[in-house]
Amino acid sequence: MEIKIAKNSGFCFGVKKAIEVAEEVAKNNKGKTYVHGQLVHNEKVINDLGNKGIVFVENLAEIPDGAITVLRAHGEPGSTYKTLNEKSITKDNNLTDATCPLVTLVHNVGIKLKENGYEVIIFGKADHPESIGTKFHLKGNDTIIVEEPEEYQKVLEFIKNNNSEKVAIISQTTMSVYGYKKLIENINSNLSGNKFGQIQLSLRDLSEKYGYVDTICNPTKQRQSGTEEIAKESDIVIVIGGKNSSNSKELYTKCKELGVESYFIQSAEQLQADWFNQKDKVGVTAGASTPDYLIDEVVNKIKELAA
Repeated sequence: MEIKIAKNSGFCFGVKKAIEVAEEVAKNNKGKTYVHGQLVHNEKVINDLGNKGIVFVENLAEIPDGAITVLRAHGEPGSTYKTLNEKSITKDNNLTDATCPLVTLVHNVGIKLKENGYEVIIFGKADHPESIGTKFHLKGNDTIIVEEPEEYQKVLEFIKNNNSEKVAIISQTTMSVYGYKKLIENINSNLSGNKFGQIQLSLRDLSEKYGYVDTICNPTKQRQSGTEEIAKESDIVIVIGGKNSSNSKELYTKCKELGVESYFIQSAEQLQADWFNQKDKVGVTAGASTPDYLIDEVVNKIKELAA
């Protein structure tokens, strides 16, 4: 049996940096260190960090006043900073922001588009913290979020029902490259008159009436292309990622779309021996929040089951 690991599998620099930041803060803190939500979307990593004195809370009310706090990689809406400030938790004192710079870039793109007269729509997951944070900078809860290419009608209805001079679409960093392309194609195929053209990430030319900006991050693109490459030459693909990891789910979806037998797991314990019966080529890929040691454990377990 041949086992191949997809190129660029595992931690991206943003996730790695967020973990390093949280560990460093906790190391220098004699008390508890608090994080709002999951620092990264991987259960194993969260458990490991929990053993190092880091407490993860879903509600800001659970963070004591003045507590040492770290903000997760996915970004936060401005309301989070305001609430923490009211708890005497500020950047100049006891707050460390581990937001991925590529997520911050999406926020800044959305804000600049808005300032230049665009109504901005998000291609992303409505319940994902990154999209929740981004929509805060646009129209809050009134921001339209399109989750699938098949939901292109949302954009068409918005254009029909509003007298917006300019409309732009941006993407959550971890969405499907193919899905974003398909969404734009679906919109343009059903839109009379002006079509959605690409606006460069630099935003130097904002003359497009309708436009989209490619804000899917390079680490996501690299993992998707690496997964597609390995899926095409494998009898089975194992995708490793957290249950709530958007980019890991996209890798699994890509494998299924290519027609290869695929399984989405969080750890080596979930592997089943019968998956590998009469399989000669096994592909392994992992999302951006999956540590190397989990990938190694899965590969070693596959070898054990095959033997």
